[in-house]
Amino acid sequence: MSLTQISDKRGRFEIGSSGKPRFIPLRYRLIFTTSCMLIFILGILALVLGYMQGRTIRHQLEKRGISIAQSLAAASMADLLTYNYIALERSANQAARDPDVIYVIFHDKEGRVAGFSGRADLQNKFLDDKTSRIALSSIKPVIQEITLETGKTPGLDIAIALFPPGFNERWGTIRVCLSLVPMLKQINQMRWIILSIGLVAIVVGILISLWTARRITRPLGNLVQSTQEAARGNLSRTIQIQTRDEVEVLASNFSAMIREILEHREQLERQLEEIKRLQRYTDQLLTTMSDGLLSMDMEGRVSTINPAAQKLFKNLNNPVDRGSSVSKSLKKFTELDTYIQDILKNPHKKIPREIPLHNKSKERVLLIGSSILKDRKGNPQEVILNLHDITELKKLETSVRQAERLAELGTLAAGMAHEIRNPLSTIKTFVQLLPRKIEKPGFLEKFQRTVPRALNQINRLVEDLLELARVPKYNFEEIDIKSLLEQTIDSIEEEMQNKQIYCQCEYSSNLPPILADMSQLSKAFNNLIRNAMQAMPSGGKLSVKAFSQKEHTKDTQRLTVQNGWITLVFQDTGVGISPEDIKNIFNPFFTTKDIGTGLGLAITHKVITEHGWRIDVESREGEGSRFRIVLPAL
Repeated sequence: MSLTQISDKRGRFEIGSSGKPRFIPLRYRLIFTTSCMLIFILGILALVLGYMQGRTIRHQLEKRGISIAQSLAAASMADLLTYNYIALERSANQAARDPDVIYVIFHDKEGRVAGFSGRADLQNKFLDDKTSRIALSSIKPVIQEITLETGKTPGLDIAIALFPPGFNERWGTIRVCLSLVPMLKQINQMRWIILSIGLVAIVVGILISLWTARRITRPLGNLVQSTQEAARGNLSRTIQIQTRDEVEVLASNFSAMIREILEHREQLERQLEEIKRLQRYTDQLLTTMSDGLLSMDMEGRVSTINPAAQKLFKNLNNPVDRGSSVSKSLKKFTELDTYIQDILKNPHKKIPREIPLHNKSKERVLLIGSSILKDRKGNPQEVILNLHDITELKKLETSVRQAERLAELGTLAAGMAHEIRNPLSTIKTFVQLLPRKIEKPGFLEKFQRTVPRALNQINRLVEDLLELARVPKYNFEEIDIKSLLEQTIDSIEEEMQNKQIYCQCEYSSNLPPILADMSQLSKAFNNLIRNAMQAMPSGGKLSVKAFSQKEHTKDTQRLTVQNGWITLVFQDTGVGISPEDIKNIFNPFFTTKDIGTGLGLAITHKVITEHGWRIDVESREGEGSRFRIVLPAL
C-alpha cells in the first residue's frame, strides 16, 4: 500500500490509501489519558464525598428526629396515660410548627390515632398504611424513608414505642416525620461545588498535559523522523536531543543501535557475498561431479539432483525431476526404491550398497551411499544419496577375475600335476612289475594294499579340486553362530584330546544371529581348526572367540562398520608361519606341512569371501597363528 506523508502543527501522520490515520500521535494519547484520569478521579471523589456527606447529614437528621420524639414522649407521657387526646393533639400541632417537621402522630395503646398534627379528622382512627403497620409492630425505634403523595415530598418517619416507668407493656407510639428536602439541597450544593472544582481541575490538567506532551513529543518527533529515515535505509542521520531525561537516553541508545546496525549490515553483506560464492562453488561442483547426487526431504520428495544423476536416470528412460516423489519416479526399480524407503525410515543407517538397475536392454550397477543433513536441533532434514556408477568397474573386475583365474589355473595345474605324480608313479611301478612278480608270494597282497591307497589319494585330490572350483548353491538361513561353533568343536573334540590339544572357548552373551549356509560354514570352521591342530604336533592350546564389535582395524586400513557385526578369532600356539609364506597360505596346493594337499585354507577362504565376509591372518614363527573373520549380523 502506498503511503503519503503529511505534516501539520500538531504532529506527523502516515495516511494510507483509505484516508485514515495509521497511528494516533502520542500527545493526543497523553492528553486523552490525563483527562480520563482526572475525570475518573474527580468522579470517584464526587461519589465518595456525596455519599459521605449524605450519610453524615442523614445520621444527624435521624438523631434529631429521635431527640424530638423522645422529648415529646417525655412531655406527653401523662396525657397518653390519661387518654387526654386534646392535649396530645395540641402537642402534635405545636411540634409540627418546626419547618423541618412534616407531621407528628401520637398512637395510643391500641394503635388508634391519639393526635395527628393538622389532621384532627383522623383522631381515634386506625392507620392501615405500610409505614404505620411497621411503626406500630416494632418495640425498637424504627426509621423509614417515605414520600408523601401530596407534593411528592421525601421524608424520614421516626417511630418510638412508649413504655411507662415500671411497665413492660407498650402504652403508645410517637411518630415524627422530618423533611429530607434540606438534606438533598445541601448534597446538591456540594455536588455542584465538586463539579465546578473538577471542571477547573480538568482544564488545568489538560493545559499541563499539553505543555508536558509538547516537551516530550517534540524530541520524540525528531526521533520518529530518524527512525523513518532509518527504515528507508538512510542510516547516516545523526540525532541531537538534549532533554536530560529518558528521551535523551533513548536517542543515545538509538544512535548506538544505528551504528551497530551499520556494522552488522557490512558484516552481513560480506557473509552474503561469501554465501553466494559458496553457492556458485556448490553449483559448479554438482555440475562437474561424475557421480550422481540426489537429495530428498523426509517426505520422499526430490530436493536436489545434479546433472550426472539426471543423465543416469535419463539413459535408463526414467527421468527424475526436482519436487517429484521418489517412490513414484523410481517405482520401476524395486530394489532401489526399497533401499530409499529403508533409508527414509532409518536415516542413520549408512551402509553402502550395490544395486543393479534394469530397464529393457540397459543395465547399470550403482554403489549407493547415504548421509544425513540435520537442522540446528539435530533432527534429520534431508537424506543425501551418492550414486556411483560402477558398471564399467564391474566389467573390469570380471575381466581381472578371469585373468586371475587363468593364472591360478596354471598354478593349479602345476600343483595338481605335482600331487598326482607321486601316486601315479606308485601305480605305474606296480603295473610294470605285475607280469614278472604276479606269481611271487606276497606281491598281490602288497599290490592290493598300495594301489587302492594311491587311487583313493588321487580321488580325494580330485574331490577337493572340484570343491574349490565349483560354484556351490548356498542355502542361506538364520543360524546361531555360537551353536555352530560348539557343534564343530564337539565333532573333533576327541581327536584334539588324543593329540593333547586344549580348546578354550569365549563367546559374548549378546551375539546376534547371522545369515549363512550352515554346511559350508561348518566345513570352513573345521578346516581352520584342523589347520591349527596340524600346527601343534606336540600339543598346545587352541583359543576360539566370538564377540560383537563396532570397528575393525588391520594395519593402516580402517573399516568402520555398524553395531551388529561379529568377529571370530581362531588362535593356536603352534609353530607359526614365516612372513614369506603368510602371503600364500590361501593359494591352492600351498602348504608347509609334510602331509596335506594345501587345499583346506583355499576352500575356507573361498567359503568366507563368497559369504561376503573378511578373513585375515597374523602369525609369528614359534608363537602360533591367529585367524580372524569379520561378518555381519542378521
